[in-house]
Amino acid sequence: MTEGQLNAALKKTLDKALKLMAEKNVPRVYRNELCVKKNQFIHAYPDGKRFLIEQNQTNSKETILREL
Repeated sequence: MTEGQLNAALKKTLDKALKLMAEKNVPRVYRNELCVKKNQFIHAYPDGKRFLIEQNQTNSKETILREL
């Protein structure tokens, strides 16, 4: 498999996974400069809403700090 073929196969798999996540309204989770603590993350939902959240490291409970 060439590098181009591998990239095409990976893109197809990623696109399929992102479509399934959108159908289930599962957010993409990432960190950026707004995440000033280790337990803060950005949740980006398929409808465009984004939230800065903080996750309790003991029980995984999430608290919305603000909508972005």
